[in-house]
Amino acid sequence: MLAQRISSINSISAICEKTGADIAEISESVGSDPRIGSKFLQAGIGFGGSCFRKDISSLVYLAETLGLDEVAEYWSQVLTINSWQRTRFIRRVIRCLNGTLVGKKLTILGYAFKKGTSDTRESPALECIKILLEEAPMEIAIYDPYCTPAQVTSEIETLLGKEAMKQDGGCVEVYSNVYAACESSSGLLILTDCDEFKTSSGSSEKSFRESRKCTSMDPRPFTSLEPTESELLALNKYLASISIPSTSTPDPLQRLHPEPDCPVGCVECCEAAQMIDSDSSANKNGAGRALDWNRIAYRLQKPKWIFDGRGVLDPKVMDGLGVRLEIVGKVGWGVRRV
Repeated sequence: MLAQRISSINSISAICEKTGADIAEISESVGSDPRIGSKFLQAGIGFGGSCFRKDISSLVYLAETLGLDEVAEYWSQVLTINSWQRTRFIRRVIRCLNGTLVGKKLTILGYAFKKGTSDTRESPALECIKILLEEAPMEIAIYDPYCTPAQVTSEIETLLGKEAMKQDGGCVEVYSNVYAACESSSGLLILTDCDEFKTSSGSSEKSFRESRKCTSMDPRPFTSLEPTESELLALNKYLASISIPSTSTPDPLQRLHPEPDCPVGCVECCEAAQMIDSDSSANKNGAGRALDWNRIAYRLQKPKWIFDGRGVLDPKVMDGLGVRLEIVGKVGWGVRRV
């Protein structure tokens, strides 16, 4: 029943994209019925793992054995819809990228079939990669915060062959650094709903500012055409950090007063030090650390495309970063601008 619910909501998401409806509103409406509940109503690219496919296949076999051909056909369609949803998602990616992937780099965020784990059994990402390979892209970059590059590389070599990997003449490359994976990418595909990938209109911008304070990163592009005072200060700090003291002024914008030294035991300094220590000691590829979408968007190829197959991104945040966001079950960027 859980597997059927996923495919059912995915079949409705296709109708939403054609008619202009919003899959989130449909899910909320259906989920408000106490006879149904709100679980497993998030549209995406379908289920993975070994359980659902195995159990449904067993059910189909049982129905056929009992002579219930209609029942077997119905449950076979659950698996058909599950695979069709991934094919439809990839076709949407190709269509938005002018109908061809030749000479383009694509980035896949999330390889495991389930967030917060390194479990890659029956991963939907693998099926998406198979379809993408048929379009001969320049590179398919893969990043997962919980799967090591060696694990993903080994599985792809086993299931798709070593010739699929870039080191053996193919185009698939697995990264341990998400920002390197996204560098100069023509399109980002989010295939796992990892918490690290999520954004919200308020918390994400706050995390971006806090990240810049700790790492002194370039705050550009700004979130709006008219930068705020905080963004100007962040830009000043960044320019000062990359300047050579002997030849440049510490205040290139001439807007700041000298900052007094922090007292001993400053709480903010201690927290920043702890963040740096946790980052350096992490044995995962960024697990537990939210992505800086401002940094990612700045380095994407224009036009900047992100294809959210799990509904984890806030459209308002992405729009402020100049990103063309495509979400499963919602009208696409091109249709909204017509």
